[in-house]
Amino acid sequence: MLSETARQCLRDMGFDEDRGEAVAGLLAEEKLTQARQRLRCLRCELMEHLHDCQRRVDRMDWLIREIEKANQSK
Repeated sequence: MLSETARQCLRDMGFDEDRGEAVAGLLAEEKLTQARQRLRCLRCELMEHLHDCQRRVDRMDWLIREIEKANQSK
């Protein structure tokens, strides 16, 4: 049951089927420590993606402010 839930959760998070199967397989074999380690690695990937998106938003905000400043000085 837990392995199917993990498989579905990872799919919902956008991970490919291979990664979901890997974690689900570990859970089905009751290799909980390895499953947790694999999930922590996947979490790190998600966090790196989040930070990358945040940097992109920060750059967008900077550009918007620069355009607003240029518009005010006219």
